[in-house]
Amino acid sequence: MQHRDIIFSTMHNNALSPADIADSRILGMFDPQQFRNTGHALIDLLADYLATNMEGTGKVIDWVPPHLAELDWLAPLPQHPVLNPTDLLERLRHEILPGTLAIHHPHNLGHQVAAPLPLAALCDLVAALANQAMAVYETGPSATLLERQVIRWLGELIGWKNVEGVLTSGGAQANLTALLAARQHSADWDIWQKGVSAGRPLRILASEHAHYSISRAAGIMGLGANAVVKVAADAEGRMDIAALQQAHREAIEQGTIVMAVVATAGCTPTGSVDPLSSVGAYCRQHNLWLHVDGAHGASALLSPIYREALSGIEYADSVVWDGHKLLYMPAAVSAVLFQKPEHANEAFAQEASYLFQGSSHGDETYNTSYRTLECTKRMMGLKLWAAFSLYGREGIALLVERVFGTARLLAQKLEQAEDFECLMPPQTNIVCFRLRGADQASLRSAVIEAGAFHVTQVTLRDEVWLRTTIMNPLTTEKDLDELLETLRRRAT
Repeated sequence: MQHRDIIFSTMHNNALSPADIADSRILGMFDPQQFRNTGHALIDLLADYLATNMEGTGKVIDWVPPHLAELDWLAPLPQHPVLNPTDLLERLRHEILPGTLAIHHPHNLGHQVAAPLPLAALCDLVAALANQAMAVYETGPSATLLERQVIRWLGELIGWKNVEGVLTSGGAQANLTALLAARQHSADWDIWQKGVSAGRPLRILASEHAHYSISRAAGIMGLGANAVVKVAADAEGRMDIAALQQAHREAIEQGTIVMAVVATAGCTPTGSVDPLSSVGAYCRQHNLWLHVDGAHGASALLSPIYREALSGIEYADSVVWDGHKLLYMPAAVSAVLFQKPEHANEAFAQEASYLFQGSSHGDETYNTSYRTLECTKRMMGLKLWAAFSLYGREGIALLVERVFGTARLLAQKLEQAEDFECLMPPQTNIVCFRLRGADQASLRSAVIEAGAFHVTQVTLRDEVWLRTTIMNPLTTEKDLDELLETLRRRAT
């Protein structure tokens, strides 16, 4: 008789030993039927939550100051069970989900976070239960092949014939990975083995609007955040090519090595796209590694209408692309992509015989952690593969085109309204603006605390601007009109 059969038979016997009780409890934690029943109920609960948010009739956020909200979450660590599966569902229904920011609400206009495709979210459930570690091929065979397929698709959209890369847990890690490869490639010594102090100082040239993860990566790499030289942007938030040339000349005069130029396709403050063709041509002329942080804006490549704005991205040596932004994936999944496959192996040039037994880079092609910071890595490729397979490039492009179009509509309304000022025409789906005569920060807080809208703020040109990121393709013109009227009303 199998061990599990013994457990089931002894469960009906009143004389259970401590070992039998322990066995029974352990088996109960993995009970497939309980998983089935609870899972079905959970999907119903989440479907109702999704439908309610999409209707947009309730608050986008039920604001409670964090120091007060935390008072409900100070219970001691449970030593024994305090919930059953039904209780868990009820806590989700009445306490946890009501305390979330309603991502699918059409008034959620704050951060660059996707209103994720529901079927992609189901793929995350598959990934969680299958739990493929993906350190090497044998710990996640299908997960590895799915990821490689997705990497090839994204490279094809950029315009590369050959591509190598990896999916990471977010754009910050992806940027770090790309810059590690650039550092190893650009230094005239083996920086991985000998360290940054063994040669000339290294510099990164990046737009003044580059994401903070670039300077954070410089700090992590031991270069120091000051190694990132900020290149001035023009009035439209795009890197100024003359300022780039000047920064490069000064770096040479100072005896430093420019290990990378970082261009941004969709910067966080304004959504602006750097002039990739001009920057790319300059980098090729001077043999500089070009890294494009396309975490936000690279998804414009899907659209025949908007992809021209990213012309020149094909010149890049590396590109970062976030799936959990405009590919409408659950967080987090980002791609770091390399135009030349051999560059993907330069980020982490080390040995680990318990994982990597190959004698060459080629031997490690299918071992994902050979090219990434992570050893245990989630099956991230499944949801991207499923979305492209279910909806096609054209389907996901519709989502991108819708939110870009809605951002342009908002900008038009702002330009036509005498009491509002728009910072600049949107280049992606981010719109920055001000209500004239109002304290923008106080106004933003009032709107959020009322649960009416979720918007953010940014300081540019020494002024505070309200900032909206149109992420939800279900946000309509009516919602935009409500936003402007709400701001006017709250300011009085």
